[in-house]
Amino acid sequence: MRKKVAAALITLSLLIATYGLLLSYFSFHKMPMPVAANGAMDLTAWQFEEDGVVRLDGQWELYPDQLLTRQPSLSSAATGGLTPEMIQVPGSWLKQMDAIDMATYRLQIQISDASAVYGLKTASVLISNRLIVNGQIVGSSGNPADKQHYYALNKPYVSYFTLQPGWNEILVQVANYEFRVGSGIGESLLLGKAEQIAVLRDRATAHDWIALTAFLIMGLYFIGLFSQRRNDYSLAVFGIVCVCIAAFTSVSGERVLFDAVGPFPFWLYFRIQMVSTVGVGVGFFLYIYTAFRPYCFKWLTRGGLATGVILALLHIGFASQLTTGPLRQLTSFYVTFALLYATYVFVYTALHNVAGSGYLAVAAMALNALVLNQNMNVYFGVPIYSLAPVEPFLVLLMLALLMSLRFSNAFQKIEELSGQLIQADKLKDDFLARTSHEFKTPLHGVMNISRSMLDDAMHPPTAEQREKLQLITDITRKLSQLVYDILDLSKLKLGELRIIPAPIDVRSVAEVQVRFYSYLCTESHIQLVNHVPAQLPSAYADEIRLSQVIGNLLDNAIKHTESGMIVITGREHEGRLEIAVHDTGKGIDPQDIPFIFEPFKSFEGDQQRGFGLGLPIAKQLVELQKGALWVASTPGVGSTFTFTLPIADQRRDSTLPLSYSSPQVMPRETEYSFVTPYHTNQSGKHTVLIVDDQYVNLKVLLDTLRVLDYRVIAVKNGYEALEQIDQSGRIDLVILDLMMPGMSGYEVCQEIRKRYSLLELPVLMVTAAIQPQDKVAAFQAGANDYLPKPFDLEELRARIGSLLAMKESLSRAVHMEVAFLQSQIKPHFLYNVLNSIVASSYKDLERSRKMITDLADYLRGSFRFSNAERSIGFAEEFSLIRTYVEIERARFKDRIRFEYDIAEAAYGLRMPPLLLQPLVENAIRHGIGDRIEGGTVTLTAEESDGKWRFVVADDGVGIAPERVKTLLERSGTEEPQGVGLRNINKRLKYEYGISLELESVPGRGTRVTICIPASSV
Repeated sequence: MRKKVAAALITLSLLIATYGLLLSYFSFHKMPMPVAANGAMDLTAWQFEEDGVVRLDGQWELYPDQLLTRQPSLSSAATGGLTPEMIQVPGSWLKQMDAIDMATYRLQIQISDASAVYGLKTASVLISNRLIVNGQIVGSSGNPADKQHYYALNKPYVSYFTLQPGWNEILVQVANYEFRVGSGIGESLLLGKAEQIAVLRDRATAHDWIALTAFLIMGLYFIGLFSQRRNDYSLAVFGIVCVCIAAFTSVSGERVLFDAVGPFPFWLYFRIQMVSTVGVGVGFFLYIYTAFRPYCFKWLTRGGLATGVILALLHIGFASQLTTGPLRQLTSFYVTFALLYATYVFVYTALHNVAGSGYLAVAAMALNALVLNQNMNVYFGVPIYSLAPVEPFLVLLMLALLMSLRFSNAFQKIEELSGQLIQADKLKDDFLARTSHEFKTPLHGVMNISRSMLDDAMHPPTAEQREKLQLITDITRKLSQLVYDILDLSKLKLGELRIIPAPIDVRSVAEVQVRFYSYLCTESHIQLVNHVPAQLPSAYADEIRLSQVIGNLLDNAIKHTESGMIVITGREHEGRLEIAVHDTGKGIDPQDIPFIFEPFKSFEGDQQRGFGLGLPIAKQLVELQKGALWVASTPGVGSTFTFTLPIADQRRDSTLPLSYSSPQVMPRETEYSFVTPYHTNQSGKHTVLIVDDQYVNLKVLLDTLRVLDYRVIAVKNGYEALEQIDQSGRIDLVILDLMMPGMSGYEVCQEIRKRYSLLELPVLMVTAAIQPQDKVAAFQAGANDYLPKPFDLEELRARIGSLLAMKESLSRAVHMEVAFLQSQIKPHFLYNVLNSIVASSYKDLERSRKMITDLADYLRGSFRFSNAERSIGFAEEFSLIRTYVEIERARFKDRIRFEYDIAEAAYGLRMPPLLLQPLVENAIRHGIGDRIEGGTVTLTAEESDGKWRFVVADDGVGIAPERVKTLLERSGTEEPQGVGLRNINKRLKYEYGISLELESVPGRGTRVTICIPASSV
């Protein structure tokens, strides 16, 4: 009880404070103005620029039952002998005449400034009117006339006109045949300069539009919110209240609804105004009843609802007959009382700490202020726009705070529940993770131990032990796969398995799976064959999941095939792709076929056997990709599992996501198409070959590598990649896509390994496939590293840098090896040279001195630090060659002849050290040194076709053909190492991507050629 009294006192205090502030505001801002007396107003002393607009209030002349226009003289003769009555404006003519009638208002105004354009703004002139200034019609609302030609509108308007110096006449014709409550000029007419009246009109219009928009948006928001929360009827009720306030605002004040949709008949306009007014009161009573039922007076609420319904029905059905003052006042009192009652309930609930009640109480007081403003306009002619539209914003703010509070509370509750669910889900995930870990860890341990025992060379197992160990390995592998299948099946049931379709080359995917499972079947009598045509259209599917489907079908076929062949085929049929896996296994009984796609289904026959989870997962994965999977089988002959996939077309291609981790949306592929091979940054410090069948992926890699200052060659298939590798020119790294049409990444990698070792040309394999078997197959094909898509570009840069650093370190090791081997001067060489020097010292002292000088130069060149550098000048290399030749000629005299033909420009070239001198040394020692008659060694350096050609030839003993084939290959550990052909060939591959050209004919000599691109030396 005490809280009810407190709520009543607080409500009364708020009401007094609100009404007092508003009334004080209206009184304070009502400045004194001239007043008309006896139908005339003197405005000669009124300064419009300083004082503003003027209200044309006071005594006007009234001519009842007459619609007058200007006459030459408004004498009694001109007016038909009528004597005007005086009437107070603003106000109703009910004291002078009946409400249903017509009349003319007349006012004379005197001004001194006739040079300006004046404007006059009307407000509420009931119910149709026409404005005449100095005999000229300047504005109207409706058509004031006799009842037969009368048309009601009651729309405020603004008129602009000029006035003459001295006295001017203003006539207002008014007619009313419908509204019984009042007639005449109900609100002040405002006169001012044109720009002042325009500002006033804009202010009034903006006031109504702001209020209308604010309440309409709030109403639609709450109604929309109710459509999502159907159990909370208070939301719909409050939304309807706001819509009713917006509807009333649209037909009051400036009647902006007329501006939006055009003029309304008075009967419809008046019904909208009154019904929306009653609707506000009914809405508040209903909102209190639905939202705060425990805190309201039920009898009062129900009585208020009943009263409101009755008033609404009366206004709808009998608006014209019941337009009386008491009914209008009753309607206003009903709305005001409903708002006061709602304010009381909101305050009362706030005292009970009901969430959001305080906000509603403030919003209700703002609405009370709005109602007071409307009542002041209706009953006292105070303009609605005299008060800034604060109420809508205050209501909007309070409702926003209310909804944010509710959402915050709901979110807090949801957070609590989510925390509990997350905790429960975490417990489930922890259990699943721990269980999976407990399964996988010992399984992999058993698998690895079994494999190590099988491969143990020191203690090889017996045949029986090997068989059992192999069986253990196979069982643990299958159990490990079962763990992954269980996780995938769980995701499928929960709908959490993500499918990212893209154009996929089916043959490449099948090739990967065939290679891996062939590796697993090396000890069995099963042959796996990929017969998917290379020209088969691309499938619109998820690359990873398509690999999983084919892998599961192959695994199932292997499990049920003891010997024979498993073949994958593909074809285009009826606008879709059909991929089939044929096996020559045991087949499936017809009665078992309907159940093979059920998880954990086992079949009882001569022996218990099941199909595990592979087939159910494969079927669901195919269906997720808009395909179908079925089986045809004959017991004892074999089975054929066939599935379909949609064909990728250009429309799908244009909407595919990026394969890399780029957040941008993928544009159409044609926007990134370019001619391949595509070269960028010819001066880059490293050359990277990127191979991918998607132009977008090539574009991403090109942009990434361009920042790293690499020379990049982009090609779109494996054939172009091999063409680039076979061309002369150094390639430091190959970034190779796994799945490509025609020639897969595996096949390209295998071809690369036929030409280069792992260290000579690193290969980074990238693909969207992330299955363990894909990684195994990639490394078996000869890849150095493996990176699954989507990947982080920083990780890509790090892996590229690591592989290039590995190749660079090996290159430096090769150069250091050259310097080290060259610095190891053979003892017999020194012994022979020193003997020659001693022998010459007795016969030819000058020759002996020259040999000592040549030996010193040679030793200095062999031990110099520049041999460890990347390149030296050709002139320096040629000096070392001549020094060595002179030493040998001093020993062998005329048996050795050395000739050279070197272009002048060659002396300015730079090349790796000790590239030509070892060739000349080999030619002398092994070519002509073994012949008694000796021979000639020729060195040629010339430029042609953009290449520098260095040729070292001799006419010595030559090399056997079978020896020529193996001379440039890697030597075994039993052969001594030196600075010979193999080392030079290795360095040429590192530096320029080229090889030595070796030609030899036994008995006729040997010719070694090095062709280096002119741009590289």
